Amino acid sequence: MVGAWPWAAVGGVAALGPASGVSVGRLSRLLEQPVVAGIRPPRRPVWHCSVYNHPADRILSDEQWGSIAAEFVDAVGVAPSGDPGGARWVAVRHADEHIHIVATLVRQDGPTVWARNDFRRCQNLARQLERRLGLHQLGVTSEQAPA
Repeated sequence: MVGAWPWAAVGGVAALGPASGVSVGRLSRLLEQPVVAGIRPPRRPVWHCSVYNHPADRILSDEQWGSIAAEFVDAVGVAPSGDPGGARWVAVRHADEHIHIVATLVRQDGPTVWARNDFRRCQNLARQLERRLGLHQLGVTSEQAPA
């Protein structure tokens, strides 16, 4: 796990791993708490996003991937930065070049959050991150890429 909602450390999931003593079952229950307590939660209460780097890109650190995940959940409005009532989420790194972000669609303060236009917002953020981090720009020809 490379990232989680900002207050996850209170629930003891910040250092999820074999040595942490935190089980996937416990993590799942912590993620589900707002959904169970929510105001008319959606039938499908999970948002999932996979974020990949180009195979030729440099390997990003766990900290970089965690920051990227936080930017994605902020960009789609699932867990806005600095909002203590935002939805709970985690980011898991499966390999050097990608992460999976999973978030509940119920805010910690009860209402459902809708990830409207999430595909467009994720694509826009990905292009910004590629430029900012000096990564391959997907869908940009070499003539269009900044020097």
